Amino acid sequence: MIKNLKGQVEYYTFEILAPYPELRHAVMSRHGPGGQDWTFSYRDEVDPELINANIDLAVKALGIKTPIQVGQVHGAQALILAPQETYLPKKPEDVWVGFDAIISAFGHSLMIKVADCQGLIVYDPTSSALALVHSGWRGSVQNVIGRTVKTMAKTFKLNPKNFLACCAPSLGPCHAEFINYQTELPQAFWEFRDEKNLFDFTAISRKQLTASGLKDDNIEFSGVCTRCSEDFYSYRRGDSGRFAIIAGLATGSGQSDADEIGGAIGAGGAP
Repeated sequence: MIKNLKGQVEYYTFEILAPYPELRHAVMSRHGPGGQDWTFSYRDEVDPELINANIDLAVKALGIKTPIQVGQVHGAQALILAPQETYLPKKPEDVWVGFDAIISAFGHSLMIKVADCQGLIVYDPTSSALALVHSGWRGSVQNVIGRTVKTMAKTFKLNPKNFLACCAPSLGPCHAEFINYQTELPQAFWEFRDEKNLFDFTAISRKQLTASGLKDDNIEFSGVCTRCSEDFYSYRRGDSGRFAIIAGLATGSGQSDADEIGGAIGAGGAP
């Protein structure tokens, strides 16, 4: 990842997306203006107006529209946005709950929030289609990543071989201990376990991405463990905040001419 500082906004970007300046994206550091911690989740018992102010600072630094967010539930449901989607929550009670991926081919800006879970950007530079995915271990078990890729490809008639995928800092194999792995994780994951019951979810997610059609060279993982790093929130460290992954087309960029389609569907399933 590449560290950026615009004004007082500190964020990180991915090298693999650098050749596509039309896509503005950021992994937000936990360090806000003045070096103070800031958070991006309405669930963090913080005044919603403060969360909105944080989001506004981030999008102004990136030069994109206000992002659409959802209430994440560690599932595999994807929200597919319609061209003229008006959903844009500004209060906790307005957030649509029950989704762990957001997909758009119409220039929407998107945001997910994490603290140890994997947060991924999936981008198709041939069409400007974009997806953001939240994948904790429960999402990995349900293959939310692979299912979202397949849904994005099928919905907009795209080839996943053209997709680029990037994963933000998340709980690394140095700290992803699962003592009860035999009841929590499928046997297919056990090959990614070491003798200390530590699991490599980076390798698991990479396998899910390639199995869904992505080229291995089109995948970038940050290599940063949130439990180890002081720059990002970690649930396992006891942090209550959430950092954000934000992505969207630069204001004024062209949008996809994909067929009009939208709505909430299970990633890889029927409405």
